[in-house]
Amino acid sequence: MKAIRPILAVLAGACAMAARAEAKNVDLATLPQRESVQLTIYNSEDLTLVRETRSLTLKAGTNRIQYSWANTMIDPTSVEIRPLEKADQIEVLDTTYPGDKLQQLVWNIESKIEGQVRFQVTYFTSGLSWAADYVIIANSPETQMSFDGNVQIFNNSGEDYENAEVRLVVGVINLVEKIRELASRGLLREGKDEDGETFERAKKQAVRDAMYFSDFKNRAAAPAGAPAPPEIIKEGLSEYFIYTIQGTQSIPNQTSKRLSSFFARQVKFDIVYRLRPHQYGPRPVRFFVLKNDEEHKLGTTPLPDGLVRTFRDNGRDGLAFLGQEPVKYVPIKADIELNVGPDDEVVEESKCMDAERAKFVFDRKKQVTGWDEKRSFRDEVRNYKAKPVRIEVRRVIDGDITLEAEAARLFDFHTAEFTFDIKAGEKFGWEYMYTERNGTSAKQNAITLAQKVK
Repeated sequence: MKAIRPILAVLAGACAMAARAEAKNVDLATLPQRESVQLTIYNSEDLTLVRETRSLTLKAGTNRIQYSWANTMIDPTSVEIRPLEKADQIEVLDTTYPGDKLQQLVWNIESKIEGQVRFQVTYFTSGLSWAADYVIIANSPETQMSFDGNVQIFNNSGEDYENAEVRLVVGVINLVEKIRELASRGLLREGKDEDGETFERAKKQAVRDAMYFSDFKNRAAAPAGAPAPPEIIKEGLSEYFIYTIQGTQSIPNQTSKRLSSFFARQVKFDIVYRLRPHQYGPRPVRFFVLKNDEEHKLGTTPLPDGLVRTFRDNGRDGLAFLGQEPVKYVPIKADIELNVGPDDEVVEESKCMDAERAKFVFDRKKQVTGWDEKRSFRDEVRNYKAKPVRIEVRRVIDGDITLEAEAARLFDFHTAEFTFDIKAGEKFGWEYMYTERNGTSAKQNAITLAQKVK
């Protein structure tokens, strides 16, 4: 009996502790399942703003609500809750983080009413990202194209998101300017903690403010019951827009999903040949050129960075692959220029026709210290195609140069540019000459245009 008593005492103590723990948590309710969720994915900082809608059944008085996020990348300092209705009768008193449970918090919510109330939970998470890609198919005569845009969403956040409204931040939010604005309004103290927490908190608040500002603008502009259009924002050095993908998407953890963002048909475009040996090599390179505007059946939003794959209908129920290249962010009304490679039917040749040295300068010892070199060239383009082509030629000429050419203009201080329209089947040539000053005769490193060929 003596041996049994300590065991009974331990059991009694354990039961008492369990009873106290049960009494302590008797009013603790777990946050119910989400009813809807919205993801706003901002690639530049690996930040996603998540908004969840959940309905809580409240009692009159203080309600303790538990929220946990085990094995996810949620930022616990960013988690917030607010009522979406009856806000004048409900108050979120505080948020506590149990010391023994790292991925959990408890809200104390004071309610003057009883019943079910819809709440919004917002937080930042990492691990969600997206990438854009485009597919262009030119028709056989290369006069029109189809232009399709797609986005692929990657979920490595640790959380499954089902039936989510997905929004993408395209462009750049100037976080430095927004952080300064928050500091000037007294919402952030100056300085930075040793571990950078102040800056990180300011960065997240800046992104949150930008996203909420876009929402406010969209709701104000949209008719009742209509979906909000993409909102384009220009603030200081920021230029971005928040694009909402139609419908809802289910994106489980550790998966990716490719979605259509837009498509345009019968889009007209121009073809330009560019000869730039310093950029593309010795052969003329062909470009498809159009604008991100309404005339080209685009222009409703800027286009994000992405990979463009270009094809041509070969006229035999097949496609010829012309190439692929990345494109940078394309604002509305900006040019889209796609390098589709050389064309064997457009050939260029350049010949040096003459060279001479003159205007020698001597020092006291009668040694040459300066001189001029004159060179004359003839360039020729042969167009074997059955339609006219436009060619842009750029020649980089370093040194103190005087260029004599009727059709030339200066692209920059050491690059001359020529532009010609060449008829179908035509062999077209032009001439130019330049004088280069060397040694003590050189006064600058730039091209000066002469009035005309002598």
